[in-house]
Amino acid sequence: MKKLSLTIVAIALISFVACKKDRVCTCTDSGISEKTTYNDVTKRQGKANCVSYTTDNGNGTSNKVDCKLSN
Repeated sequence: MKKLSLTIVAIALISFVACKKDRVCTCTDSGISEKTTYNDVTKRQGKANCVSYTTDNGNGTSNKVDCKLSN
């Protein structure tokens, strides 16, 4: 009985870890925010797609775009 209970708890924990749901990535560039929604993805997949980056303007300056995942 104890092994069965531990197995059920383990399965429940694994299902929470790989929980797929809609996640929102908010990227901010020069005070302007843009939101992108990723449907039915895990947190790991959302983080892989929601990354900050820097753009080169071609005139010796650059813009940093900060992105954060929510949900």
